[in-house]
Amino acid sequence: MKNDDKNSIKIKRKKKRRSDKKVMTKEASLLKFMRESRHLSMRRVAPILGLSEATVNHSENGRRDLDPVLIKRFLKVYGYTWEQFQQMLSGEVEVPEHIRSECIDIINRLEDSKLKTVKAFLNTF
Repeated sequence: MKNDDKNSIKIKRKKKRRSDKKVMTKEASLLKFMRESRHLSMRRVAPILGLSEATVNHSENGRRDLDPVLIKRFLKVYGYTWEQFQQMLSGEVEVPEHIRSECIDIINRLEDSKLKTVKAFLNTF
């Protein structure tokens, strides 16, 4: 046996995992919105789902593939139906968070004189 073979160091390569790659999908973003709309934390949801916090996090942040069975588990806990999920996903029903950000964009572009009018209108609610 050569001396080099005895002293050689084996390098262990890290196994590639799905969670190493982030692929943000509409489904993942929508699940996160739905959880937050119910004022639920990942920590609170994980044991209800029987999942780890990391799994919930990876599901919402594009580090895990989502299948319909898993999505339906999330929806049940969040109090949404599969139909509602599909409607929001397709844009048939607009997600309130998008409405809010669009309104903020419009407000940011307004002239001061128009901004005063919008403020007066909003104060009526």
